[in-house]
Amino acid sequence: MDMTLRRLSAADADKGFRHVVTGFSGERSGVESECFLGREWEVLEQILLSQGPEEVSELPITMGDLLGDDDLGTACFYLPPDEVSVAARFLVSIDVERSVAGQADEIARTFRNGDIPDGYLEILGRYLKKVRDLYTAADQAGEGVAKLVQG
Repeated sequence: MDMTLRRLSAADADKGFRHVVTGFSGERSGVESECFLGREWEVLEQILLSQGPEEVSELPITMGDLLGDDDLGTACFYLPPDEVSVAARFLVSIDVERSVAGQADEIARTFRNGDIPDGYLEILGRYLKKVRDLYTAADQAGEGVAKLVQG
């Protein structure tokens, strides 16, 4: 399952599942308003859970209100602006490189023979920085974050 995060106004969230889903660009590039995490979202969640209390560390990736699903493998969740503020403060407070390095042994267990591919930890760090930047921008704009899960 792939995940993409997107900044979203409360007014757009109120328009419902179909409206929100059609607003995702599908771009895999670093658009400030959208962040594609692919399948790495589960590893990123694991890293974040190691950095703080669960009720806060779950906010950036997996928490949110269900906007809807299409029964075909697509679901969308929405984290409102007040919770985005909490998530943004949490993300700014963590040392990304140290957080990723601290979970290297756990991450290694997910690979055959425990061999993490060269550069993979750096890629995870870049993803976390993009998530942090998206949440910071959403918080500053008073927006929520939509989470599209497909697969």
